[in-house]
Amino acid sequence: MRAAVIKAPGVLEVQNIPEPVCEPDEIKVKIAYAGICGSDPKILEGTVGAAFPAGAIGGPLAVTPMRPGVKILGHEASGTIVEIGKDVKGDFKIGQKVAMNFRKTCGGCYYCQNKMEHFCERVTPFVGVMAEYGSFKESLVYKLPENLPLDEGAFLEPLSIAVHTVDIAKVKVGDSVIITGGGPIGLLTLQVAVKAGAAKILVSEPVAEKRELAKRFGADVTVDPLNEDLLAIANKFTNGRGFNVCIEATGIAPLARQLILLSERCGNIVWAGVYPGNIDLGVPIFYMYSKELSIHSVKLAPYSFPRALEILPKLDLKPMITEFPLDDAVKAFEAHKKGKAIKILLKP
Repeated sequence: MRAAVIKAPGVLEVQNIPEPVCEPDEIKVKIAYAGICGSDPKILEGTVGAAFPAGAIGGPLAVTPMRPGVKILGHEASGTIVEIGKDVKGDFKIGQKVAMNFRKTCGGCYYCQNKMEHFCERVTPFVGVMAEYGSFKESLVYKLPENLPLDEGAFLEPLSIAVHTVDIAKVKVGDSVIITGGGPIGLLTLQVAVKAGAAKILVSEPVAEKRELAKRFGADVTVDPLNEDLLAIANKFTNGRGFNVCIEATGIAPLARQLILLSERCGNIVWAGVYPGNIDLGVPIFYMYSKELSIHSVKLAPYSFPRALEILPKLDLKPMITEFPLDDAVKAFEAHKKGKAIKILLKP
């Protein structure tokens, strides 16, 4: 089969490799679409993960390992079932549309047993999905509605991140929300926040096409932070009070700090990006104390897939999609780096 393989750090190559074997407890899927996530270039370069600050308890957490052998990239995908292992218990059928999670947690470690499965100490190495086929443990496979196009089904994993982000942010009916970043996570989080009841939403995004989509998806105001005064516009938009909820979705560290200055008293600040490992933001402690602010981060999406699946058909996803053939994976990654496309899907 054809697959996008990490040949060396920073080197991606589409190769012919053997199809995966479907183990007795697995479901084999013919991949229809595989999405490029913002973390994929970092995985390709080998820069995911970093040392913890000196003195931090617990030490750095391991990145979910890839399966040994050929390193197939990608973790967002949809497809159709082509084979079902003899030990699979669920009501799955050949030809069924599905989308997949990529992390099989053990269920028995301290974190799994304490409602923190996303920190599982014995997570199963993940299946790369930028390929023609993949085999997945039964618990990682989610049946899609028959009337949902498979390109939209490939959004299930990133949508689960948006759902978890809105959960952590505690968005309530009537809240004011700012989102920095109009990429896939920012725009998905915007749509979920609208459905959660946010009444006033501002999106900060330098790319004009992404700002237009943000308006289409429910943003009341959009700002070009490179050419407009975000702080002044936000101040006017919130009548000088700041936002109840501030969500950072770019992974740009200075913006994570800026949200502290944009928050309402008792506001929730959520850092939903993947940030450089060795940057200290210099958080203004007394300022946070005086406003009683809360800062949260987003680490994967525990227990969010079932609800993401329920809301998936209700979102506006088509305008976010740019397709490339799998054989053009290198060109697709180059397009991703330019930042114009929102969600690039590879089609085997």
